This record gives sequence, C-alpha cells and structure tokens, in this order.
Amino acid sequence: MTDLHSHVPEVSDEDIEWVCRVMGLCQFDQPRRKFLRARTSLDVSSCPGSGNTTLIVAKLAVMARKWPHRTKGICVLSHTNAAREEIQRRLSGTVVGQQLLSYPHFIDTIHGFVNRFLALPWLNSNGFSVAMVDVDVTSAYRRRALTNSDHRTVESYLQRKYSGFDRIRLKDRSLNIGLGLGVPFPAGPSTLTHQIAKRAAEASSKAGYFCFDEMFIWARALIEDCPSIAPLLQHRFPLVIVDEMQDTSDLQVGILESVFPRSSSEVVLQRVGDPNQAIYDGVRNVSSVLDVFPDAATCLKIPNSFRFGPAIATLASPFAIDAAGPDGLQGIGPRSVDGAPKCCPNALLIFQDDEAHRVLDAYGQHVLSTFDDETLAIGDVTAMGARHKDATDVRVGHAHFPKTVSHYWSGYTAEVARRDPHPRTLIQYVRTARALVRDACDLSPGVNKIASGLERIGQSAGSGDALGRRIPGHRTLVEILATNTEALSAYRHLLRVCLIEWEVLTEKLWERLRPDILLIVTGLSGSGTPLNSLDGFLDWDTDKYSFVVPGTASPKDVGPNVYRVDSGAGRSVDIRLGSVHSMKGQTHLATLLLNTYVRGHSAKRMLPWLLGEKVNLSGAGAEDRLRLQQTYVAMTRPSHLICLAIPVSVLGDDVTGYVSILQDRGWHAANVVDGAPCWIE
Repeated sequence: MTDLHSHVPEVSDEDIEWVCRVMGLCQFDQPRRKFLRARTSLDVSSCPGSGNTTLIVAKLAVMARKWPHRTKGICVLSHTNAAREEIQRRLSGTVVGQQLLSYPHFIDTIHGFVNRFLALPWLNSNGFSVAMVDVDVTSAYRRRALTNSDHRTVESYLQRKYSGFDRIRLKDRSLNIGLGLGVPFPAGPSTLTHQIAKRAAEASSKAGYFCFDEMFIWARALIEDCPSIAPLLQHRFPLVIVDEMQDTSDLQVGILESVFPRSSSEVVLQRVGDPNQAIYDGVRNVSSVLDVFPDAATCLKIPNSFRFGPAIATLASPFAIDAAGPDGLQGIGPRSVDGAPKCCPNALLIFQDDEAHRVLDAYGQHVLSTFDDETLAIGDVTAMGARHKDATDVRVGHAHFPKTVSHYWSGYTAEVARRDPHPRTLIQYVRTARALVRDACDLSPGVNKIASGLERIGQSAGSGDALGRRIPGHRTLVEILATNTEALSAYRHLLRVCLIEWEVLTEKLWERLRPDILLIVTGLSGSGTPLNSLDGFLDWDTDKYSFVVPGTASPKDVGPNVYRVDSGAGRSVDIRLGSVHSMKGQTHLATLLLNTYVRGHSAKRMLPWLLGEKVNLSGAGAEDRLRLQQTYVAMTRPSHLICLAIPVSVLGDDVTGYVSILQDRGWHAANVVDGAPCWIE
C-alpha cells in the first residue's frame, strides 16, 4: 500500500502565510485552511462567492513550491473551459505556479483528460485516425455522408419525434446509435430510417469525426480492455483536484470513479463544488450524481461568501436544497465600492401581464436611483430567466405568459446568450470575441476565442498534427506559427483589426481579411487542403442569430442582448440579459430574476419559500428541486442588489397580505406603472 503522505507535501502555517503574501490574499479562516492542509480524499461544499478558484489556486501554488516529484504530477480537472482557463491564468501570474502548466502536471477539463489519456489512445491503437472532436463538424460530416433524400428521410422522422439529425450519437463501441444522454433511437434496427442514420454515424467514425460525449465510449473501452490503465494513472497523478464537481454528468462521474476511485488508497481525490448550483441537464436528470457529491462522511462546508452581505444571504438561503452550513448561507461581503450603499433596497417588481415589456425600464430606474455613474461603470447590471428560448406563440392573455426572457424584451436572442457560445462560422467567433472584450474590458478572452476558431479550421483542413494535444488558445497558436513569419504576421493583423482598431465588421472587410485567414490556416494545418469538411465556415454570415455587435467603431456601444434604460436626465444603465445557465459563475452589481414558465410560473412555485413557509428541500415537490437551484443561482449572482419580477396574478387575491409578509422578510415592493417602480408603503 502506498504511503500517500510521501507523495502529497505537508502544508504548514508558514506555507499558508507565504501564499497569502504572494497572491495578496486576506488570511484564510479555519475551513479554508483545512482544505489547504488536506492530504487525504475529501469533498468541499462551498457557497457562491466563497472563492473556490482562489482557494484551489492557493493550494496549487503551495503544492508547486513543495512538489518533490519529477515524473508524478497533480491533475486538476474542471467542468468547463472557462474554469480551466481561469485556473491556468491565475497560476501563470506566479513564478512558482507556472511550473504546474507543464509536465508532469495536467490542468484541463474532464473532457480534455478523457480524450488525452483514455479515448485517443484507444482509438489510435484500434485503427481510428482522429480528425476532429466537435459536435457541429461531426454532424455536418454525417449529413454529407448521405444523399439529400436520405438525410431528409431521417431529419423529417426525427422532427416528428421532437428531436433532430444533430442529436444522433454513437452509444457503444459496436457503433450502435441513440440520441444522446441514454435516449434510444426511436426506430428499430431493422427500419430503413435507423439503417440510414447508422450508416452516417459509421462513416464519420471511420473518417475520425466524433462528438464530445462519444469520446467517453472509447475511454470506457480502454478501461475495459486495459485494466492496468487506472493504476498507471493513479501512479502518475497521486493528487487529483476536481473543480465544479456539482456539474459533472453520470458519464463523467463513472469515468472518474473508474480511474480515481474515492475508496482507493493509491490516490488523493479532492472534489470542490456546490450541490445547490447543479442546474445542468446532465446532472438534473440523474439523482445518483447528487447522491455521490458531496459525500457527507468527508464533506467540508464553506458557508460564508465574500460576494454579498447578510441581506442577500438571508434572502437566498432558503432556496438552497442543501443548507450551506448549520446557520445557513452567510454573507461577509461585499467589497466596498465608492458610491454604492452598504445595504441596498432589494426589490420585488410586481407587474400586470401587459406591463411585462416595461419591467426592465422599472428595474433600470431602480438601479439608477441606487447607484451613481462611477459605480455603474465598474459593475455588471443583469436580468435573467430560467427559460429564454423563443415562444412567439405565447402572447399576453395566455396562461403561460410571460413564458420566456424575450417576453420582457422582443429584441432578445437566445442563441447569443449561450453560456459557452459555439459559433458555426469564423465571423461568429470574431463577433463573440468582440462581445467578450466589451463585457470583460479585457483583450484576453477575445483573443483566445478567435484563436480557437482558427485552430478549429486548422484541425479540419489538415491532419491536426501541428496542434497535437496541446491546450488550445492564443499561446499555442503563436508557438505553432513561430517559424512561419508570414502566417504569424497575418494572425496579428487579424487581431489588430478586429479587437484593437475595432473596425466595423462588414462583408467588404471580411473579404479583405480572407487572404490573411487562409495564410493562418495553411500555417496551422501544414497543407493547402481545401476546407471541404467545414463548408461555409469562412463565409460572411447574415444569419439573424449571429453574435452581432452593432456596426460601429466603438466597443462601448450597446451589444447583443443588452437593453439600455435612460433616466431622462442624461443618465443611463445597460442591462445585460441572458438565461440563468448562461450567467452561472458570474458576479454582478445588480441582478433581476425574471418570472418564466416551465410546467408552472417560476415565481408562483417559489412563493412558499419567499414567504418563509418552506425552507430548503422541506416540503419540496419532485419538480421543485431544479427551480430551487435556478433561483438560488440567480439570487447569489449580485454583490449589492437583487430584484425579482413577479406577475401580480402569482400573488392571487391577497396581494396586500403577501406584500406585507414579504416586506417583513426584507423585501421592498413596487408596482410597475408605465415603466417606473411605484413603491408600496
């Protein structure tokens, strides 16, 4: 049996003091110190705004400073690219942390780990050449593998089953097919429709094109065919840290448990997350994942948030499905902001259905009266709803109205608000990059978004050998093009035009940039192969769902899904709209949660928790769990101000009585009248 203490360095009080100085941190409290010192497997259940990433980076910095091994490393896995990039960025800011960005350590998403150490080795050793792992590209390849007639046959059949051709997925190593997430193909194997669909999936597999979730099939195949792979990986990575554990799916949990079992004495597995924020479909439908995390026997709870103060914590705490701590959610923030009151008037905006389109105006007026312009310039003001897809068939007077975010503003476009936009054309990558730069006031996310679009073309146009299995992004792209001065110059010119000079994106400009783009792609792919596998990817895109930033030369103008409210006195505030999913993990100055409809109005279903009649999961129905989590995620985004939009019909006949109870619980209440809040005394 391995003595893991010999692999995982001990963390002393002096080490903790050192990392606080290096990272400019305040002193850690006892729960956080316990995590930094932990040398055994454990789970950390941390509340929103508790500084998860900072805590993980602090531990990694200490580990890097004291790591004694040259061939054993630390494996850090996250659910999303955004979380992985944030950890890498924070580590690169310290000299000692940079050591963890290369061998023998590994920092990536769970998908990245599965691909590199499990799926790709099995595919390569079994005669599959992997050209691309991408949902859109693979679906497009499968469509082209069929005649137009065959494709129409499958597509029309699946649409009648409320699905589509793009949902086709391999479900096992024998290349049988389903519709993803364990959904069987609706037609039997002997039917013509099934046979056509399977032929398309087989064609893409032979050519090396796969969807992301299909890679778990090959990972499982390697584990089954080569049982020694798990002990080898445990030997390579004696310390494994998993961030965003609450968002892992059954597939991901299964692979992690196979490779790094919690019961193993050969590896230290430390999982960090918040079960109250598990709002993704892959988790929501599988209760076993939530039963596993957090493990009560090893769970360390961190209930105090630096993001917001006691008022927001008190309002949000009842919506936690798992109490954040013995005394509920605790707010020890927010950070002091000049011009922002320490305690803001958290508000309920009550409206008639025909006033839904004026709710954002009332919210904007409340924000403008609460914060000065200097404060608004450094903080995000947002509005979000659980449902945000188009529902033009539902209008005022319908029992489901307001059903979706677009019922509050007709200019809202759901496709733009995806949490991790996956553009279908390069111009959409550029538009997304500009939106990221505008929102973050930082070039880095925009540069990396354009780089990822170019790398996607390079992998498809050539063998992908130049990119290999390195972490994608600007740095990797520059390294690949370092010896091709012409291509590197073209890449820098593209970035300068699109993100620094901020030239207006027109079809004419796009045609002018096309030669530069082709030079870059040739440098990445190592060939001049036509881009047959990405037909139209370089074309100018006029789709209304493009990630459009208005055609002006200023990055400060209102962008996609941003609603501007003017005070009439020369002041204005921009409200960024999106879904709860798209804004998870963000911090805002002010947040408005919009009532939407999915098997009931969200505000009506959550009213008992608002009134204090129910707390946490006590008395919750089967469908309430997800609503509680979505409400909790939304209410814990803001640092200073939380508002809820509630249709007056939700309050029924006793509006006055309900409002009185809600005011006693800390809410201010206003009726929305002609786009302004009319406060109820």
